[in-house]
Amino acid sequence: MNTPADSNTRENANTNTDISITANATGFSTKTLNPQILVTLWNVERLGSFSAVARETGWSQPAISQQIRKVERELDAKLVQRTSHGVELTPIGRILARHGQLIDNRVTQAVKDVEEYQRNGSTHIRLVAPPSVCSSFVARVLVHISKTSDIRVSLMQMEPPEAMEALEQGLADCAIIFQYNSLPALAGPDDLEVAPFGVDPLMLLIGANNAIARQYESSHLPVQLVSARGEQWIAGCETCQANLVSLARAAGFTPEITHSTDDFWATQNLVEVGMGVSIISRLATTAGIQPDLAALPIADNNAFRTVCFVTRKADDRPAVTRVKDEIERASHQYLENI
Repeated sequence: MNTPADSNTRENANTNTDISITANATGFSTKTLNPQILVTLWNVERLGSFSAVARETGWSQPAISQQIRKVERELDAKLVQRTSHGVELTPIGRILARHGQLIDNRVTQAVKDVEEYQRNGSTHIRLVAPPSVCSSFVARVLVHISKTSDIRVSLMQMEPPEAMEALEQGLADCAIIFQYNSLPALAGPDDLEVAPFGVDPLMLLIGANNAIARQYESSHLPVQLVSARGEQWIAGCETCQANLVSLARAAGFTPEITHSTDDFWATQNLVEVGMGVSIISRLATTAGIQPDLAALPIADNNAFRTVCFVTRKADDRPAVTRVKDEIERASHQYLENI
């Protein structure tokens, strides 16, 4: 979308429109919105000036201004306003820019998909997943896929918010994410499809000699999180920390978080030397627990996370379906049914 054909086309782009979208909205009659203007508004918001947009796209600054003024007249609404630092979008301009961002992402992805297909056919799949999933069953699945098909999967570790962003930006083809039941579901573009695989219970990671662990050995009852209110806490990634705070507050206390790391082995080492306790997933424990530590079930109806597979709705390649099916089949050995 950022590569105009020639100078004549650039200057007259606001009148030579091959594609139009008919939009109906309260407050103005039926109009036509050129998808290019939506991308232009996104570029204006991103870059902050008409001149910067002109330099990046190759369009002339007058053509950009004329294009925006034409749409403002049609919609009878101001889209851009000047400031001492350049220009910024009005609320209506920002609404349209969000759609422009999606259009730009999809066109960029389309180019990448064609280039990828020309290089490797349609069998190279880029998968992103959190560390706990990578260290448990995904690696074995990828080995099986490589031995039984011509599909090539590239795997990268990524926490859920970054994974969703990678999908939106076209940097990944599919993702495995988790969503905590204590937190709102991750928001993403409408063109992403989220399929739950199963439930991963959460555990309290604590020293085996701690009084809470000894009590569990006697009762074998899930522990009340409030029993650890006097402990210092080791948090994980940003999402994991938000879940810790949410569960603790529901239990009636605010956790004293003294350390934060998304490295499971670092978390174990910190707990082992008495620097605090932590909440971990049961899936993470499949990588191994040090013998002087204990992972205890938590007595809270929200003490779990749902593991999901995310793809783009329009991506119906057999290779993506094969990867999803293989991972889902393997996940049943590690996750509880929803």
